Amino acid sequence: MPYLSLYRKYRSQNFDEIVGQEHVTTTLRNAIERGRIAHAYLFSGPRGTGKTSAARIMAKCINCESGPTPTPCNTCPVCTAITKDKLFDVIEIDAASNRGIDDVRDLKEKVRVPPSQARRKVYIIDEVHMLTREAFNALLKTLEEPPEHVLFIMATTEPQKLPPTILSRCQRFDFRRLTDAEIAGHIRSLCSREGYTIDDGAADLIVKSADGSMRDSISILDQLVSFSDGAITAADATLMFGLVEKSEIITFMEAVFSADAQQAFELFQKFFDAGKSFSLFLRLVMELLRDIYLLRQGLNPPRDTYTDAERDALRARARALPRPTLVALMDEVARVEDRIRWEVYPRIILEILIIKMIDLASGADQADAARPAPAKSKAPAKPRPVPAAPEPVPANQPAPAAQESPQADAVPQQEPDPEDPPEELDPAPDGGFDAAWKSILQSIRKKNLPRYLVFADAAAHMPDENTIVLSYAPENRFKKESAQEKDYADLLRQAASEKFGRDLRILFRIDRGGDDETPPQEAEERAVEPEPQPVEPEAQNLSLFEQINETFPNNKELT
Repeated sequence: MPYLSLYRKYRSQNFDEIVGQEHVTTTLRNAIERGRIAHAYLFSGPRGTGKTSAARIMAKCINCESGPTPTPCNTCPVCTAITKDKLFDVIEIDAASNRGIDDVRDLKEKVRVPPSQARRKVYIIDEVHMLTREAFNALLKTLEEPPEHVLFIMATTEPQKLPPTILSRCQRFDFRRLTDAEIAGHIRSLCSREGYTIDDGAADLIVKSADGSMRDSISILDQLVSFSDGAITAADATLMFGLVEKSEIITFMEAVFSADAQQAFELFQKFFDAGKSFSLFLRLVMELLRDIYLLRQGLNPPRDTYTDAERDALRARARALPRPTLVALMDEVARVEDRIRWEVYPRIILEILIIKMIDLASGADQADAARPAPAKSKAPAKPRPVPAAPEPVPANQPAPAAQESPQADAVPQQEPDPEDPPEELDPAPDGGFDAAWKSILQSIRKKNLPRYLVFADAAAHMPDENTIVLSYAPENRFKKESAQEKDYADLLRQAASEKFGRDLRILFRIDRGGDDETPPQEAEERAVEPEPQPVEPEAQNLSLFEQINETFPNNKELT
């Protein structure tokens, strides 16, 4: 006789054997007893929680020769055939591989055929959410008003993917995730029936690996039965599946809490060399931190499998660690746990996590955050020119203003020539005038883009510490004229004052190249001073014709 897997051998054959779904089994029993069997059911919930088993039991209850009954006999030909998956009138369809509209049309044709062996035909559609939209639309009418001899039972792990039109035509039952205690109890029951022994540590590791699925836990047990010699231990489970024992996690975290980086990395190296699961390692670290946090709050961990010595050590650690530190550690582990599955080099990420956890536990991270950041080294800025303070005058010497200098009479003092300064100063802060001019232009651009475009076409330089000269090419005469307007010049002066910290004089000129440049006198006359000059009253209300005649005095009107 071929070997039968444990999960198939011990598959639930009546509602009493389904673990942890009393809210479903009780309702189905009552419906059968009272003759209130619907035409379509939807069983939804996590994998391995008994959805397909419940559907088969429902088919037995309806078609049992002693039924309909909430407790099938499992001995009559119909029940036996359903158990062996040989009854023609109970059809199981995998919607993942039969998901198209043609498959549903074929089903609609076969639905009309009455049952040949059983009382009613039962269609069990597994993973029904995999059907296409067209297939769902084709199924709607049949699902709403099937023949009296047909019962639909659909199962899915993702009910949110089903159309509302399908959901509204079914009685929905949600299978809940199984608890660790329920899975562990069932595992021990199966071991007892098979004649094996299993210690609590091994059962606990199986439960953690199963992640709430009874079918997964039985499959893991099946592997351990083949590996062990009749007695299943935690060491067998650790060696078989590369699991991390809780004692190792406690030792590792004690090294982290004690800021013993060497020991922490040595333990982690052992995990890595043994090929153990990084994901499970992170999960157990998170569970240990959670248990420490609960103990700190005076609560008991949800799965307290610690020895007395371990529990006392965790309580002492819970009293020593501040609450914000525990929360920060859990946040850091959770962040890495979410990221690790996509990383190409998970070991490096976990090593960085270890360093981060040591810093958090020792308080080094908070100390670094509280320490002010070092100031960036930067070249010393050139000092702004400061007017020279008057030298002290001796009591027996007249004031400088009263003294006359023959040399001053001989050589008159000259104004600095903006056209050709003998030596340009660098009064601009941080990087020279070119950098300062770019900053001024960017400031204008943020405030008014059209005016920025007028100033951007000028070549600017600073002949002395209080003057900026803008030179325009001859073809940009119009932009020069616009730049000299009050609104434009005021905007430029304001931006320059903000940059240099003082009011500046702005000069404009036309640069024709060589000796044909606009004379400085014209530039001075057209200069826009910080204070606007009053306009002559008679020049205020000139008509356009009068302005043209004033600008071009030799213009003659054609007659």
